[in-house]
Amino acid sequence: MAINFADKSVMGLAAEPLMRDLGLTADQFGLAGSIFFLLFGVAGIIVGFLGNRIASTRLLLAMAIAWSVSMGPLLLFPAFTTLLLSRLMLGAAEGPTSPVAGHAIHKWFPESRRSVPTSLIFVGASFGVAISAPLLTFLIQNHGWKSAFWALTIVGAAWATAWLLIGREGPYTTYAAASDLSPGATPAPEEERLPYRKLFRASGWWGPLLALAPGYFAFALFSVWGPSYLGTVLGYSHQSVGLLIGFYGLVAGAAQIGFSWLSGRLIRYEVSTRWARGAYTGVLVAVSGILLIASMAAHRSSASAWLMLVAFGLANSMYTIGYLLVSEVSPVRQRSAMLSSFNSAMTAGAVVAPFITGLLVQQATNPTEGYRTAFLLAGALLLVGGLTSAWLTNPVRDARRLGLRSDDAPAPTPKPATDPS
Repeated sequence: MAINFADKSVMGLAAEPLMRDLGLTADQFGLAGSIFFLLFGVAGIIVGFLGNRIASTRLLLAMAIAWSVSMGPLLLFPAFTTLLLSRLMLGAAEGPTSPVAGHAIHKWFPESRRSVPTSLIFVGASFGVAISAPLLTFLIQNHGWKSAFWALTIVGAAWATAWLLIGREGPYTTYAAASDLSPGATPAPEEERLPYRKLFRASGWWGPLLALAPGYFAFALFSVWGPSYLGTVLGYSHQSVGLLIGFYGLVAGAAQIGFSWLSGRLIRYEVSTRWARGAYTGVLVAVSGILLIASMAAHRSSASAWLMLVAFGLANSMYTIGYLLVSEVSPVRQRSAMLSSFNSAMTAGAVVAPFITGLLVQQATNPTEGYRTAFLLAGALLLVGGLTSAWLTNPVRDARRLGLRSDDAPAPTPKPATDPS
């Protein structure tokens, strides 16, 4: 996931030299950012359904190899068309990564112990950005933008080699085996397939989508245009921009761990997942929207940059809880497809976010106002989506209606404070 998100972010970090060398306008660069997501969701759904039948470890290996191969067209024949082709291929290869990784992780832990392990997947993404942004910026400044793309190609291939040797499947292969949220309840003894129309009606699937889809819209906007905004509008140097993007990654990573840990503790202390996952996610996403709107109110001041970075980091720290909500309402044999369809729907807005921002910047009389309009739009979507999600998401009711749990028995007795888990 660290490599995955570094691949996503590198184009934004290389924006100025890439646009200059390839002769790109702002709307062309925005189109290149958006095309990454054109097949992102489609590939996610296709591979997600394959993940119901094929081992997660094999799928992750194939995807990582494809990441490295996708860099080839741009590196060998740098032009606008090969940039589009390269980003299109990379998006298709990376689209299924998060849900397949989540499905794989959930095979290793029971339901009540999944919060922190799942958060570590996305911490990889956040800390990957935090670590790679300064390093890739250094390579771009001192050795040109191609050096950063070559570095990611090599690292992706190295990871695939290591994964071939160590990747394994976990033991929790049915919903009943991993279900320990309500020990007095009776999970279905047989792993039955349910109609997807019933599964997709569960608020544990579409509820977090209302909050996290705006979050990913904001991420796509920021990953492509954030570095340019910090440099051209707020006046930070290239080196400072790399460090600021690294700070954003640290915020997102720390929030992933902290908020996931707190959610897990609330659940083990008898707080329903209706509140400890559903309302919890929506409220925190709404707070990120408020912070982003506030950052635009403090426009062009130093507070603007810090508020914006915290807002984007917080908005992208709740994917863990979203995945846990979807898993809670999914039979294991259908979980890969449920997670992948959720991820594809969640990331759909990323197809248009960079392009819309590019158009706003290109057509505004003052580019600064174009950036400001785009960020305010993202903030409003986060606020409205988060509050609506907090109000409507109820996975406990969903699991009972689907027959995955038969009653609302009490949650597990809290573990002693000395419990190492």
